[in-house]
Amino acid sequence: MKDTLRWSYAINAWNLRMDVFVRHEEQQRALKTLSVLGFDHVELASGMGGRWENLGTPEIILINHGSAEGLLAFLRRAGISGVSSWCWDPGQPAEETGYAFLMTRNPADHDAIVEAAKPFVDLLAAAGGDQLVVRPAGSAWMAPPLGDGDAGIVGSLWNRVGEVAAAAGVGVSLHYDCLQPFHTEEQLVSLLDATDPALVGLALDTAELTIGGIDPVAFYDAHHGRVAHVQLKDTRFQDAGQEYLTPGAEATMLKGGAGRRIERWFYELGTEGGLVDVEAFVASLRAHGYGGWVVVEGDKGGNATEVAMLNSWFLQRRLGVEKV
Repeated sequence: MKDTLRWSYAINAWNLRMDVFVRHEEQQRALKTLSVLGFDHVELASGMGGRWENLGTPEIILINHGSAEGLLAFLRRAGISGVSSWCWDPGQPAEETGYAFLMTRNPADHDAIVEAAKPFVDLLAAAGGDQLVVRPAGSAWMAPPLGDGDAGIVGSLWNRVGEVAAAAGVGVSLHYDCLQPFHTEEQLVSLLDATDPALVGLALDTAELTIGGIDPVAFYDAHHGRVAHVQLKDTRFQDAGQEYLTPGAEATMLKGGAGRRIERWFYELGTEGGLVDVEAFVASLRAHGYGGWVVVEGDKGGNATEVAMLNSWFLQRRLGVEKV
């Protein structure tokens, strides 16, 4: 997309389960779709690794493509110029780390998490990417409620990762998602306050904030100086009953098994009944001179290709962004 803002697209929407986005021809089809729709950069997402998720971890990417330049050549075959960013959840067990279950709220795991971050930082830097987008803590239902010292413990970890990333020329952004324990605006701000602004920013996800009861436009206006990355999508719902605390919320909430049995939480931009004022949010980005990436995301929001087409239409027709 040609604009004063830098636009990218997240490819996670195509990876609904680990056996459906494996073959290179399937990946090329998705990448070519995004290229035709006007996007020239993509955001990668980490996963379980191994042969079934061969765009999920640095080790498997290098096995498949040989080097960062090999990965870029693979993307360019589909008309994609490069990688904007990479999402990483250190709490998600991966084959390459022996399926270790690491928790950012546990100081004993911090050294291992810093080491696990280094391959992501190195490959992202070599591929010309800007931001390592990290999940700051595991799902809230998996651990006790936040204690007084948890923001400091988690913040100290991400400061360390931020130092590693900064040395390689990459930024680190904490991604707010609606299941994590730094859930309210007060809790989120406490985590930001526990990190060094020179090393750690915020990845503001418009739909996730809205689901969590935080107005993304008002939050960005108040904290724009900490926002280093944006993921842009819509939602029709808020978690008004603390469904994020339901055991197994990744499935029981986000896949429709709990409470109101909402089967789909994430929607394309401009969806009917959408709660995110996308136009106002993007106007605020422009007004504050935002310089990071704006990553449009489907994220389990229906048919990935259809959602991408609708998102591209919205950018062009409602936001006035030109196709590449």
